[in-house]
Amino acid sequence: MMLRAVILVAVFGLAMPAWADPAGLTQRRTDLEIESDRLGETRSVIVQVPSSYAAEPGRAYPVFVLTDAIWQFDLVAATLDYHARWGRIPEHIVVGLYNPERNLDLVPAADPGYPGTGGGDAYLAHVTAEVLPVIEARYRTNGVELLFGHSFGGVMTLNQLLTAPEAFDGYIALGASTWVADRILFDRLDEAAMTPMAGRVLYMGVGETDGGATVPDGERFAAELEARDPAGLDWTFEVRPGENHFTNVPEGLHRALGFIYPFADQQAAMVEAGRRGGSAGVRAWFDDRETALGWRFVPQAMELGLAGFQLALAGEEAASHAVFDALEARYPDNVEVVAVRANALGQTQRYEDALAALDRAIALGEAEGHPPSRLAAFRAYRARLVARREADR
Repeated sequence: MMLRAVILVAVFGLAMPAWADPAGLTQRRTDLEIESDRLGETRSVIVQVPSSYAAEPGRAYPVFVLTDAIWQFDLVAATLDYHARWGRIPEHIVVGLYNPERNLDLVPAADPGYPGTGGGDAYLAHVTAEVLPVIEARYRTNGVELLFGHSFGGVMTLNQLLTAPEAFDGYIALGASTWVADRILFDRLDEAAMTPMAGRVLYMGVGETDGGATVPDGERFAAELEARDPAGLDWTFEVRPGENHFTNVPEGLHRALGFIYPFADQQAAMVEAGRRGGSAGVRAWFDDRETALGWRFVPQAMELGLAGFQLALAGEEAASHAVFDALEARYPDNVEVVAVRANALGQTQRYEDALAALDRAIALGEAEGHPPSRLAAFRAYRARLVARREADR
């Protein structure tokens, strides 16, 4: 902990990433009406584009679809924004499905205890055959699509995975009521076990004090899924201590994002790779992660920048350069990555290289409208570097 604190101070205070107008939700959100032949009626969805959408017209984004938009869209969209702002996940186009008749839309078979249930399969066909094509035609999507649902929405999410997993790449089911409709989801496990699920990822989570049969049935469903071991599916199931059916939504969403986009401990792993294998070890780490995770691999610019800085201080300069080369190749316009590189060079008395990198960070920052306080910090650090260079001559 002390070493990390020292490094953070040495890097002259890392700033939050620049994020244009994060609160401009009115401009970022659109309500769409979709005429559904499958359902024989008009359905509404709400779409929020990323904060960078207008400023980066050449960029495409993954799509995050969620049920029950009327009550959970703001929470989910804000959580995705927050994690994306810190570089832990990609920015997403968020699509909220309005479900005025939840029982009908989300549960695939009739349950006498819940009137109106039974239209879940038809609703899934509407989402995949009518909603997704509209989103793909209207917005700049990159082909990666995720589905999120809570409670009966979790039932819908699991039903989609079990019946047509190719429709989405990632699935999040929180507090899924797997007991509903005489446990129809259990009946569909056998067929799902025969369906290839390569590249698909699933997070399931329930709160420890979730009501009724949700916890024991969730545990049973996970056990039966594990016994069938669907080919290629990367999945996990968690019971979150102290959470109930509703409080588990923000907690579970955070946990799910960390599972789908594994962002924990990248700094420590990179330092270890650099110390053991030098620049070749750094390159191998990136290659291995990209091969293993594909679209799920999001290099953490802040954590990996600190790893490069730490390697430089440890005398592993080749490994440090390899880290920053890899980051700049993936994030060519990230001002802070270049600035941290400049600081690492400065700390190892590579003054000319440090000044060149810092000048590049300043130029990038000026072009992109980086916060003036950050540009002032860069210029102040540049003056200190020049003074240190002169004193060391």
